[in-house]
Amino acid sequence: MNSKLISWLGYFLLIGGMGVVTLAMGWITGYHGLGTLLSVALIPLFLAGLLSLFIVSINHPRPNREMESLLALRTAQLQDANATIKRMSTKDRLTGLFNRRGFRDLLKREILRSRRIDKPLVIMAIKFLFGPNLDTARQTSMMSVFGKNLARWIRGTDVSARIGEDTMAFLLLDTDLEGARIFYDRICEHLANSEFQFPPFRASVVLHPEHGSASDGLIELALSTVESASLTELMVASPASPVSNTAEPETMA
Repeated sequence: MNSKLISWLGYFLLIGGMGVVTLAMGWITGYHGLGTLLSVALIPLFLAGLLSLFIVSINHPRPNREMESLLALRTAQLQDANATIKRMSTKDRLTGLFNRRGFRDLLKREILRSRRIDKPLVIMAIKFLFGPNLDTARQTSMMSVFGKNLARWIRGTDVSARIGEDTMAFLLLDTDLEGARIFYDRICEHLANSEFQFPPFRASVVLHPEHGSASDGLIELALSTVESASLTELMVASPASPVSNTAEPETMA
């Protein structure tokens, strides 16, 4: 016998007993007519049935509600796990900044936004020159320190990423070439004044829309330009190549 049937039977017998008691009281007080006795007895029995149905209907959905709550909890946990996986796939473990994939995806969205509001944006690449005497541990430490200090050195709207073992990238929103030069000078000043001794570096800058509208093309152009940049000045990329001129689609999945 399942719990639902037991509940029904228990509630009905408990409250239905009121009908028997009422019947007995009616007999004792002299209501000996069959119709009167049945009327007096059936009213509590009817109420007992209704009350039993009400109580069971309240209690019965509880397992369903618990299951729904558990399902909602599991769904939330799954969403958190998916968000964590996505975050890990777009973040650099050493610095906590975007990796190349995360930087590219963000650049795609910002190119579309820039096109809608008719504002420029800048992609800057910085490549550190590790000497032969700088071991891997020292390189790792240097990149970690640089990445952790960037939050204090750049605007909240600027985006930084580590897109190579020795290369950082920056996305400067609503910024033109003059703003890029100011940003470059500020980075140079911070590195020069840092307690940590950073190696020399080269820097290049690519502009949107002047140099194209494709995220992969702009990143590649910045990386190829930084290879030939000098150590003393910011190198602006040459006119866009056919690859970097390929526009991003108007919508993204």
